Amino acid sequence: MPRSLEIPVSPASRAESTRTFPYAVAVLLLPVLVLWHRDDPLFSPLWQTDPWFYLGYFRNLVNFKRDLFPDFYYGSRLSWILPGYVLHALFSPVVANAILHLAAHSVAVLSLFFIVRWTIGIRTAYLTAMTFSLHPWLWAATGWDHVNGGAIAYFLLAMALLTRAAVHGRTINLILAGMAVAGSVYAHFFLIAFAPLLLIFYLGLTTNWQFRPALHRALKLAGWMSLGFVVFTAPISVINAKFVDGNPWFWSPSFKTAQTVVQNYTWNESIWSDQKLVPWLWFVVAGTAVALFLLLSYFKTRTDRTSRASLLFSIQLLLAAGLMASLQGRGITLLGHYYYACYLLPFVFLVLGASLWPSIEKMSQRTAMLTCVLATLLFGALWYEPSANLIPLSRVPALWQILLAGAALAGALLLRWRPFGIFLGSIGLAILTALVYTGSYGGVDLHATRLQYQRVMNARQDIEMHRRGAPILFWYDKREMPAYFEYYALNATYMAEFARINENFPSDCSGPAQPGTVVVVTSQKPHAAELAQAALTACWRNSGLQPALESQEIIRAEPAPYALTMLKVEAAVSTAPPGELFKSIPLEQVQLGSPQARLRRTSEGLEVQTIRGLGAFAGRVPLGLDPNLREKLVVLVRLRVIDGKVSLGVLDKQNKTFLVSTPVWALPQATDVIVPLPSPSLAGDLIISNVRPNKAPSKALVEKIEIRKIP
Repeated sequence: MPRSLEIPVSPASRAESTRTFPYAVAVLLLPVLVLWHRDDPLFSPLWQTDPWFYLGYFRNLVNFKRDLFPDFYYGSRLSWILPGYVLHALFSPVVANAILHLAAHSVAVLSLFFIVRWTIGIRTAYLTAMTFSLHPWLWAATGWDHVNGGAIAYFLLAMALLTRAAVHGRTINLILAGMAVAGSVYAHFFLIAFAPLLLIFYLGLTTNWQFRPALHRALKLAGWMSLGFVVFTAPISVINAKFVDGNPWFWSPSFKTAQTVVQNYTWNESIWSDQKLVPWLWFVVAGTAVALFLLLSYFKTRTDRTSRASLLFSIQLLLAAGLMASLQGRGITLLGHYYYACYLLPFVFLVLGASLWPSIEKMSQRTAMLTCVLATLLFGALWYEPSANLIPLSRVPALWQILLAGAALAGALLLRWRPFGIFLGSIGLAILTALVYTGSYGGVDLHATRLQYQRVMNARQDIEMHRRGAPILFWYDKREMPAYFEYYALNATYMAEFARINENFPSDCSGPAQPGTVVVVTSQKPHAAELAQAALTACWRNSGLQPALESQEIIRAEPAPYALTMLKVEAAVSTAPPGELFKSIPLEQVQLGSPQARLRRTSEGLEVQTIRGLGAFAGRVPLGLDPNLREKLVVLVRLRVIDGKVSLGVLDKQNKTFLVSTPVWALPQATDVIVPLPSPSLAGDLIISNVRPNKAPSKALVEKIEIRKIP
């Protein structure tokens, strides 16, 4: 062992250091205390969109990345998505969900256990891992499908491998650490900011901060970890290029999004709620206060047996918390968002573990075992009914509970070399845990139930049977509580607002949808299918589209059932044109909108070939309207899009800005598209343009163009 890691321990602790296996098994079994009474912590909350986004990628990886949502940064986080995809391909949704979340949780907790075991002692490692594993806000990360649970697991695994490399000096551990760092960064690019903390940690373990040895070890670390980074990256690049969306640089959407977010951060969130600090930051505040104490104590006395590990953990936490506090002050409010602030939890518990329980290493084996069992039962009891708060102080005002927890932790810190300090530390953390977690936040549950998850997944399975890879849109009413949360989660598995008509069913229907699109309506309203059909028919009448009923079923939910209706967007059969004919425009008057476009007269009509480029003009039709007209007019264009997607739009009088624009997709037959005209005094030319998303050219056949007067 390097000299810098020589930490004096008692004979009992030294004899026990070779008996890691029972402790590791006990750590792996800790989730039983969380899940035996209720398994809600394994399920994502219905109201949070991002976890369900990733579940959508788990279930439809290729379809999402290649067809429906190309270049979305969510789909670039393959170090988290690929394991989820494999598990959901092999197992049922509930089983795959449990394996994924328990694996992320166990890797994170076991990694933290070995970090403390190799730097301080095995008994301290168990108590630290136990409080970390049973911490409710950690389960809010590892029990959701959001990337942060996986990112925490990867990061702690990298830190554990660096600790092992410092202890045993094997190069393979540095390579594996580089792979784990790659996993954490590809799961969430933000963790690039924490990567330097790993360098500080490793150098602190292996050198005495003399320049030449430190530089040598830093270069060695950078070289081997870079190799590990490449080894992790290469196969994912190949998988994404060959089997998913064809892009070997799979991380590029995350990189572009990170640049945009840094330059234009708009998701401001305060760290205060109801005039109190948000609950997930209370442990960060406590850990930061302890870190400052340990830092001052180290430079003042340097008598602590575990001072080096305590110093390194404290530096990591203070730097990480300082960075996020600095960003918070500059308006990048990461601390106000739990899915960023949770990355501080590993550093917090490493500091607490290094400071509160060193005396357990000097206890007899029997006393230490009894202490560990009692502490485990105390923290496990908090999970029986979090909202009921089993701590006897539940009726004491929150301020007094905070003061009591603070006093207990302060006493534990001062008495950390005495057995009584373990008791004070455990009580202080238990009170603080009960105070900051009730199972809900902001009036909504932090986890869904198994039944809710199963209903969402069963509904999704029914949708997939009808969708077969087609685009999808959701329509529901956000006022239908509490069923709305299930509607929302189901929609979020298809990227929420990116696949939604609106949340005001059956009102405010949006514009036309691509033919073949499946429209999913979830509603408790009577005759929801008929309401949806009538509303969409009226909404799409001018676009040559209509909804066709695919299926409907009743979802047996509590407290009331709701209907799941699926409709398919089809081409409408042309009916009598609206109003009376005002003016017929000969197809010969259609002009080229771009020199590279093509117009070709055929026996069926005018074939319009666009050029590449989104929005590129292909045809221009001077309408020639008298600005003094007061009639209400529309343009009727009978056409069939042969390939791609075009838009029929009307420019203003200066021919600079579109006043109206109607998209038209490829249809099996010609259809009448109605383009409403604003006041004739404002209208310029009618434009046929290319709006194909992949920038390829489009082709359409125009049969007639009319201006019609409507009442």
